[in-house]
Amino acid sequence: MNYISFLLDVVLIGLLAAGIRYAMKLTSQLADMRKGRLEMERFIGQFNATVSRAEAGILGLKTTARTCGDDLERLIEKGQMLRDELNFLTESADVIANRLSQSATQISHVAAAPPPLASRPVQEKAPALPKSTKPLVHEMKSALASSNKVPSSAERELLRALEKLG
Repeated sequence: MNYISFLLDVVLIGLLAAGIRYAMKLTSQLADMRKGRLEMERFIGQFNATVSRAEAGILGLKTTARTCGDDLERLIEKGQMLRDELNFLTESADVIANRLSQSATQISHVAAAPPPLASRPVQEKAPALPKSTKPLVHEMKSALASSNKVPSSAERELLRALEKLG
């Protein structure tokens, strides 16, 4: 029985040694887990801060995009208004140029035709302008007034020149 009790003591000592070894291993693993948990908490805190900064950056980008979009829309509208005004001015200038061309053609025809010899004056006078410039000036003034726009300096000069002619 001595042997049996000795054998049982040795087995118990072995089991206790294995239990102590396992407990030490478990303790070190628990300590590593606690360290990992602290690192994980720091990581989560940093991650939350990074996410907050990213959200603020996205909001800033959205605000900037809206502002730039609004500015771009205003520029597009202004460009369209300028395009429309330029189209109006071009059309008006074409009409006026055609009328001036017709008036110049009429003047050149009047100047080119020699008067009859009997009625030819001693001193030749400049041919009279046709009366078509007055309606042209009147029409141009009414077109400018109906457009509700301030006439440009070129338009004002053209009106003065036509008024002097007619």
